[in-house]
Amino acid sequence: MMGISPRFHLLTVTVIGLLTVAGGTAVARSVSSVEDSAQPTLTTTSSTVIETTTSSTTPSSTTTSSTTTTTTVPLWPLTPVKPLPAVGLVPVLSKVDTKDPVVFLTIDDGAIRDHRVLELVETYKIPVSLFLNEGPLRADPDYFRRITAFGGSINSHTRTHPLLTRMSAGAQREQICGMKNVIAEYVFVPGHLMRAPFGESNAATQTASSSCGINAVLFWHVVLNGGKVQYQQGNALQPGDIILAHFRTDLYDNILALSRQAALQGMRIAPIEAYLPLPN
Repeated sequence: MMGISPRFHLLTVTVIGLLTVAGGTAVARSVSSVEDSAQPTLTTTSSTVIETTTSSTTPSSTTTSSTTTTTTVPLWPLTPVKPLPAVGLVPVLSKVDTKDPVVFLTIDDGAIRDHRVLELVETYKIPVSLFLNEGPLRADPDYFRRITAFGGSINSHTRTHPLLTRMSAGAQREQICGMKNVIAEYVFVPGHLMRAPFGESNAATQTASSSCGINAVLFWHVVLNGGKVQYQQGNALQPGDIILAHFRTDLYDNILALSRQAALQGMRIAPIEAYLPLPN
């Protein structure tokens, strides 16, 4: 397994308001440095296991029997959450409404599949929600299934990554719902979330998403790029922040940067599905 040394003395985080993503506009906010000589843990756990043992002894016999019951208790959420709405236009969210000290890692596209990322996620059991296009998923479905093994899901990012707002309602539906159907070929239950390419959506996007059982369109508050954590608002992680990353050559460094900053700021990476559950 690869060597990961989270010890560091000076971690510089460049804080940028709005990262340029596929033609977006970059607006510089501020630059801050965090100095720390501790070892921030990268370990994230999506559940805890409680074992209880009961025993009984029969007075007339020397035989003792025991039973061990293992119960998995979800670690998140810490506070009650409301399920997503069952009807109407699906909500468009860039942040989850929670006071729990959690942030959510989401990764888009899928073109570059770095096995160091897979090892990192598996070693530290990091929950990750994916938003994929058809080509990458068909090319390596096992890679993406393994990425989501510790929490998360595989969700529609459309089949071919078009700008949805320039398409008809029917064409949007084919892209969004068509990708969900592709996902269903590889996983038992496709994710119930969706991300519009380029961060652009309209009412037709929401209607199309709702028509195929998607319950929320997700955007983001924080971007990972070049091994740095870049904030759209403020200069620190906030509870409920949705983090955007991409399957690019810098993804390994980006996940390390997020893990370190989350540890320093008292945050944990949690599965967003636990905070955006399906309607009853």
